[in-house]
Parts: sequence; C-alpha cells; structure tokens
Amino acid sequence: MHTNLKHPGRLAHKPRTSHQAFHHDLSSSALTLLTVGGVMGSGLFMASGLAIQHAGPIILPLFALGWLLMTIEINALAEMSIATPTPGSFIVFTREVLGPGWTFVSGWVFWFSSVLTMSSEVTAAALFSRYWFPGMALWIWSLLYSALIIGLNFISVRGFGEVESFMAGTKILAVLGFIATGLLILLHALPARHPLPSLSGMLGQNGGWFPHGWSGALPAMILVLFAYAGTGVIGLAAAESKNPHRTVKRAVSNTVLLILFLYLGSIFIILALTPWHQQSDRISPFVLALHTSTLPDVSLVMNVVLLLAVLSTMNAALYSNVRVLYSLSQQKQAPRWLGRLNSRGLPTHAIWASAALLGLTIILAYVLPKKAYSYLVTATGFQAMFIWLMVLLTQRFYRPYLERRHPEKLMHKLWGFPYTTYFAMALVLAAMAVSPLAKGELPGALVGVGGIAVAFAAWLLMRDRIATDANNSQEKS
Repeated sequence: MHTNLKHPGRLAHKPRTSHQAFHHDLSSSALTLLTVGGVMGSGLFMASGLAIQHAGPIILPLFALGWLLMTIEINALAEMSIATPTPGSFIVFTREVLGPGWTFVSGWVFWFSSVLTMSSEVTAAALFSRYWFPGMALWIWSLLYSALIIGLNFISVRGFGEVESFMAGTKILAVLGFIATGLLILLHALPARHPLPSLSGMLGQNGGWFPHGWSGALPAMILVLFAYAGTGVIGLAAAESKNPHRTVKRAVSNTVLLILFLYLGSIFIILALTPWHQQSDRISPFVLALHTSTLPDVSLVMNVVLLLAVLSTMNAALYSNVRVLYSLSQQKQAPRWLGRLNSRGLPTHAIWASAALLGLTIILAYVLPKKAYSYLVTATGFQAMFIWLMVLLTQRFYRPYLERRHPEKLMHKLWGFPYTTYFAMALVLAAMAVSPLAKGELPGALVGVGGIAVAFAAWLLMRDRIATDANNSQEKS
C-alpha cells in the first residue's frame, strides 16, 4: 500500500510558511471560539445520549479518555501548523512526508466527512426549529439554515470569525449555565421535580458502572470521539491568523481547558440528573436533564442553545471543508477551478461545490429510516477518526523532517513524542475496530469504511494522471 500511495514520482515540494492571497485576520480569541465551535456540536448535544445508552455510567471515564486523545491530536496538529502555517494544514504536511497518495485519500475523506457533518448538523437544526413551528416542513428549515451558513462563509474572514465567535460564545455560556443549574439542583439549592439519587446510587443503580459490560462500553468510544471531532479547523485557520506562533499556541491551550471543563462537567450533570437507560436518539440528553428542574421555560432556552450550537458547528465544518478542497486543487488533486479566490481572498468555488453536495446529502437524509442520525454520526465519527490517524501519522514523520531541515520552526512541540503519538494512534484504531459491535451502528460503520475505500480506489485509478498534471505544472513554472 505504501508504494501505491506514495508513488509514482515523489514530487518536489517545499511547504510555504504563508499564503499571500489569504487575509491574516483571526485573533487568538477568535481562533479559540472557532475551534471550540467546530468541536461542540451535535456530538455533545445529541450523540452523547446514544453513547450513554450504549455504555452506561462508565461513559464519564471514557469521555475523559477521549479528551486526552483530543489533547494529543490537537497539539500534534498545532506543532506542524505553527511551524508551517498554510491553508491546507495537515494535507500539505502529509504530502511532504508521506507522498501525494496519502494526501489525496486523507484530503477527500476529510472533505466528505465534513459534508456529512454539515448534513447532520443542519438536520438537527431543522428538528430543533420544529419546537416552535411544528407545522413547517423540515426541508424548508434545512434550506434556510443552509443558505444562512453558506452566506456567512462568503463574508470576509474577520466578519466570519466575529459571527462564529458570537455563536460559539453563546453555547459556551449556555453549557456553563447548564452545569451551574445542575449543580444547584444537586445541592438542593434549586427544587427538583422528583427525588434525586445519591452519587453512589447514581453509579450503582440499573447495572452499575458497566450495565452492558465491556461489549457495550468499548463500541461507544467512537461516539465519544465523534463528540471531540472538529479540531482540524485550528490548523486550517493558522494561515489566516495574526502571528500564528502565539495565536495558535494560545488557542490550543484555551480550547483544551475549555473542552475539559465543559464536556466532563456536562456529562457528570447528565448522569447525576437522568438515569442512563432513559437516553435515546430522539431527544437531547441536555433537555432530558433539564426536565428535572422546575425553572420556567428552561427547555425553551436550551432549545435555542442547541440550535445555535449545531449551526456553529456546521459553520466551522464548512470553513474547514472549503480550505481543504482549495488545498487539494492547489496540489493538482482536485479541479483547478476549485482553487480560485475572489478579490477578498475567499475560495468561493470551493464553497459552492461543498454547498452542492450538502444539498444532495440533505435530500438523502430525509429518505433514510428513523435511525438515520445514529447511522450518520457513526459514519462521520469513523471518517473523522481516520483523519485523526492521518494527522498523528503525519506528525510522527514531520517532526524529524523539521528537526533535520528547519529546527528553528519547532516553536511548539507535542510532549512525550513519539510515545504519545503511538498511544493515541493505537487507541483510535481500537475504537474504530470495535465500533461496528455497537447495537445498530454497523450500517454507519460500513458507510464510514466505504467512504475511505472509495478514496483509496479513486487514487489508484487517477494517480498517473495526477502525477502527469503536477509534473507538467512544475515544468511550466
């Protein structure tokens, strides 16, 4: 496989430290909120209920493990992005150390995975909107929200960052409010609708920590990791940030700490207020937990937050999506017209291409059975973890590459290298391997594997033509 993917022809390529056409307008706070906004979506607000249902209370330590793996992956990505800030992020680094084949596969898998993410988020947004207007068709809401998010990606990078910062900031504050409300209920400072179990009772009732054994807990890990997916935006936005070394480094630290508190705090409150066996794929575990509260209109407020949350994640996914598509075009692995920028430095053709496929996936989502959401998040999670593997594998070889050629650029390093890299790769592979064992998740896993297989097959069919086009381009230049 190595030979087929890396050859023919190791193309001469030197990573660029910047991209002159993109504007450098993102601050560290905007990049932090953009990254957190890309991570905190339906994976936390909806899919976490599925994970709890599969695993039971052991899901809390699994979320802690997921946070550790995310921390390793995002620091590996930051190490490379700070050294070589470029709109293509890890796609460019992969090409340098692993060859064009791996670049092609990982880039197109990333793109397809992002489109699936956008489709699931906009579908969730439409469902949340029916809370207020139950008679309006879902496809109308989906069309409206898709148009909104696509329109946001046509404004300037600074304007985009400000809008995304508002949406991400709103859901961060709301989750903090959710945790605070839950703690007040647990401390009996706020009245509850029914008696709450003690902490020992919460973990000991209905089967204890492992109600379904390891066979239920381990397959849920792919859903846990899906909740942490979306970190790639921090590498893709590095080329559009002010002073990437300082900006990206601060954004990574802030993101890691925020996600730790928000995720583990939320999951603890959910487990404390709602029995694990009451979770489902039709209602958010946050809404279920707030049913315990006697506060007026609390479900209404949470529904607004859920709507902003999924739109924010969809927004960040499209941002990442088009940057990867642009990078693939620049490397002659996608049509040239996808790499054109408008006068404001925006890859408008790539935005339209992603929007077109988004429309098709939305249509397909509505003809799937009722389990479409669970299938979709498993497929997306599977592909997102493949991208994590590619980031970690690339960093394993890019660190020595930089140490040999540009040691002065290694201004941020993943701690414990290479053992932390191997550790994260092993656990991600294990989560992918056991994910089909979860009840009802096999179809989603098969879609995830199928998407990766299609990308490999496409490379094998097109590698000669891609290599020829790239060599001709080099000769002309």
